[in-house]
Amino acid sequence: MPRFRPNLVPPLEYGERAIYWLVAVFLMAGALLYLGFTVVQAYELYRNGSFTEATLDLLNGSLLTLMLAQVVYTTLTFLETGVLQIEPVLIVGIIASVRRILVITATLSAGGTTPGRVAFDQTMLELGVLGGITLVLAIAIFLIRERRTKEQPCEETTS
Repeated sequence: MPRFRPNLVPPLEYGERAIYWLVAVFLMAGALLYLGFTVVQAYELYRNGSFTEATLDLLNGSLLTLMLAQVVYTTLTFLETGVLQIEPVLIVGIIASVRRILVITATLSAGGTTPGRVAFDQTMLELGVLGGITLVLAIAIFLIRERRTKEQPCEETTS
């Protein structure tokens, strides 16, 4: 007698898609709320005369919102194609490291006090590591794009 084995793959695939859609919606809502919060907070800081702090908050909040939007884009692309694209994830990494570099350098240049030798050395080390990460991620994106162009035949040779 044959055993009855239901195929659970299609319902699980629908469940997976539902999770991705919910995550995309929540990320988009979070990004919009965070951007709104950043603008309101920066407005208050500008109004109180804290121009440097307000600008830093706007920069930091805008770049974080951009990172969230990129993750939403990656999620939606996966839902449309069924293939996870690595390039948008690498772009998020570049944005994150550049965001941190900008915040560190802006904080150092805006601060009225000079950091101690140990704090300065640690900051320079962090900036160096972040610069290295940015370079490695940029090279990875270059290699991915280079590979993609090599895989696609030239239009002139296909006719």
